[in-house]
Amino acid sequence: MKNVFLLLFVVSIQFSVAQNKNELLFKIQYNPETKYEQTLEQSNHMELKYAGEPDFMQTLKDKGVQNPTIVDSHSVIESVMKTGKLSNKTNFPLTIEFIKTTNSDNKVQIPDGTIIYGKGTLNNLPVLDSITSKGLSEELKKTIMQTMQSFFTQLNIPERKVKVGEVFDLDTPLSIPLAGMQMDMTITTTYKLLSIKNNVGDFDVSQVYTMNTSATQFPMNATGTGKGKLLYDTINNFNLNFQIDMQMTANMKFQKIELDLISKMGMHQSAKISKI
Repeated sequence: MKNVFLLLFVVSIQFSVAQNKNELLFKIQYNPETKYEQTLEQSNHMELKYAGEPDFMQTLKDKGVQNPTIVDSHSVIESVMKTGKLSNKTNFPLTIEFIKTTNSDNKVQIPDGTIIYGKGTLNNLPVLDSITSKGLSEELKKTIMQTMQSFFTQLNIPERKVKVGEVFDLDTPLSIPLAGMQMDMTITTTYKLLSIKNNVGDFDVSQVYTMNTSATQFPMNATGTGKGKLLYDTINNFNLNFQIDMQMTANMKFQKIELDLISKMGMHQSAKISKI
């Protein structure tokens, strides 16, 4: 009888483990007393083609503006986030230090050693409150803070359980400054969980960009798609690798000008997580 009970107990444990291997809890969470070494690599290719009345086209030519204008860029940002001890059972301090930034035009966008300070909680993503950096104006410091806070906002994904083979969608807003205007879009991201191995969830990711036409002052349309991969750490509730290739086209008309835009961007984000 004891052997039968033991056999049933072992089988039940194995069944439970098998079930867990087919389902994960998907959420992004920063934990206390943890080190996140992150690398963000981006490549961009943009083609901007102008059309319009002869006097406008001549003005562009006189100013030396190429038609089409083609811009290629590449950048790598290495940073380290460190979180402190938990206090009041919910809060912990954090710092984000930019270790090294490089880009194709050799301009320093974020000086090495720049540090952002903030606070994290167990239930919400970090809130940033200050920045220290040598050689940056207050305006640029503010821009970096806003960009990083916006990055955390994009990670604010509703918690959910996902089974292998399951597909789900998430909508997030996107604002793109373009030719002195702002283009508002919605990104619909589709995730499909392919497998769970060694506590890592393997997702296929696809994106569709839809323009909010009611927010434009001039005739404008834009569409875009993206495709990539996500590796998700089920132990630390964090993305280990996220890679996506995106393409977007846009057309704008106002006064004497018509603009056609083709934009291609590749992004690869990786993280190494360890306890402090």
